[in-house]
Amino acid sequence: MKTYKLLLLSLSVIIIVSCSSKKDNSYDDVSQKVSDAQAGINKVTVAELKEIQNHNGDYKIIDCREKEEFIDGHIPGAINIPRGLLEFSSKISNRRETIYIYSQTVDRASLACPTLKLLKYRKVFLIDGGWEEWSMAFPKLIEKGDGNAGSRVAPIVEESGGCG
Repeated sequence: MKTYKLLLLSLSVIIIVSCSSKKDNSYDDVSQKVSDAQAGINKVTVAELKEIQNHNGDYKIIDCREKEEFIDGHIPGAINIPRGLLEFSSKISNRRETIYIYSQTVDRASLACPTLKLLKYRKVFLIDGGWEEWSMAFPKLIEKGDGNAGSRVAPIVEESGGCG
């Protein structure tokens, strides 16, 4: 009988402690949620991303804006996966691959990064400044359309002279 009482008391204490330690996930506004999400995010600048694109490697660039925004212009080689569909997309599957993600500024991408981490993607980076920063820094490096060709732009093949 003493064992049951001790066990019941122990379980009660565990339940009370676990219930009281839950984090309040409510926010006064979206900026608070974005700020909270950015706490554990690794970031790269648009200049660092441009340098990364100059080298080979296994990575994907994800544009988490809506399709219409993507069609109007995006970072070369980016694939479009809107924020609301990220968890369900089959466009990314290699959890070991490095992922660079952006949105118009950083808000949607900041919320997408923790989501990818929860889905066990190990190397997720926020492109700081997002599309706005990229389009201002590299106006000649903008792709348009819905190509979704993959994570890299196809190399430009110079035509040779010759007899043809």
